[in-house]
Amino acid sequence: MFKIGDFSKLSRVPVKTLRYYDEIGLIKPVGVDRFTRYRYYSVEQLPVLYRILGLKELGFSLEQIARLLEGELSPEQLRRMLEKRCMEVEQGINQQRAQLQRLETRLKEIEQEGKMPDYEVILKRVESQWVASVRGVIPSYDESGPVFEQLFNELFAYVSSREVRSLGCSLAVYHDKPNGGEVIEIEAAVELSQPIQGNNRVRVYCMPASDTVASLMHHGPFQSIGKAYQAILGWVQANDYRVVGPARERYLSFSRDDPSKNITEIQIPVKKLRERSEMSEAKIINMDGFQVVGLPYLGKNEHGEIGKVWQELFPRLRDIRYMDTSKNVSYGVCSPNPEGLIDYIAAFPVTHLAEIPEGMVGKEVPPQTYVVMESRGIEDIGLTYQRILHEWMPSSGYQPADGPDFELYTDEFNPEDPESVLYIYFPIQKV
Repeated sequence: MFKIGDFSKLSRVPVKTLRYYDEIGLIKPVGVDRFTRYRYYSVEQLPVLYRILGLKELGFSLEQIARLLEGELSPEQLRRMLEKRCMEVEQGINQQRAQLQRLETRLKEIEQEGKMPDYEVILKRVESQWVASVRGVIPSYDESGPVFEQLFNELFAYVSSREVRSLGCSLAVYHDKPNGGEVIEIEAAVELSQPIQGNNRVRVYCMPASDTVASLMHHGPFQSIGKAYQAILGWVQANDYRVVGPARERYLSFSRDDPSKNITEIQIPVKKLRERSEMSEAKIINMDGFQVVGLPYLGKNEHGEIGKVWQELFPRLRDIRYMDTSKNVSYGVCSPNPEGLIDYIAAFPVTHLAEIPEGMVGKEVPPQTYVVMESRGIEDIGLTYQRILHEWMPSSGYQPADGPDFELYTDEFNPEDPESVLYIYFPIQKV
């Protein structure tokens, strides 16, 4: 037998640790001298000790290890414990990767600017909150000030008439352009401790929670808040997030006399883009030619014009005479353009290029070899093209081929769902 000091040297486990394991009953000495109180261990206990150390390295708690050593767990329970631990480790790795990416982004910012960034962006969860609000529209963000002032005056006059005593912060919410129009819908809101009665102008509702928002604090007048938006949107893009909801401004401190004392929190709901490990595998397929008819677009898509083209197309589907009903798909066909514009057709397959409706065009897509990659949601389309061209293509043995590329949408695709699947077909040929 070995005294605790000798057993410590043999096992390379500190004496203090062995004593603690004894106290909690994890591994007890084979004997204790009743006079000296020396602990004695045997060489046969080394496998047990090593089992403890091995499980500890896997990240199990001492309580879990004790259960494993006592044999209380069935094989199925052990499997679930190991699977859970695998998930915890993977989550930790993803968190470390995200932190590493933020560090690299910060280093690039410092290298470019020569100083620390003016703003700090953090990720946080925003809980649901009762609010009273009124909505309006603005022609541009630069003209939001007077409209918001009018909306807030109307809102506070109504809230005061309801004798609401406990109010939280005021909020400004910037919604999308309704129905693809030119104006921007905005919302002036104030936080409530409890709901009140609304009317035909003032809406009272529970503003939903956001699991992940990018948050930034802007100190100073509203005239300089544009720099804050540039910073937070740059951070979102640099850290591989995408915007999934309307931006909010939360006014923590407001001074009409001294705007330099204003403190505004900008909140933008975001979602992490898929990790590299989650990206779909690229597939190479040979595809027969096909014909399509649809509405054309030529431009830069600076204001989501392609989405408007699809909205205009769907009400006119009955006008397409020779629709190929055997294919439950639609295509976004994009042809090369010498001026760098997007030459796009929102289209459906047809059996004949004849009797094409007014304002529409027909196109024959020739047989071609394609690399196909899955994309999730409209916002992921551009990134999927980047993955094909900059990540897959250089080491593939292929190069871009002449001919159109296209998006393929199944009848299950939902444009409102950022995780809904579509497919990018990009023409290729052997190098």
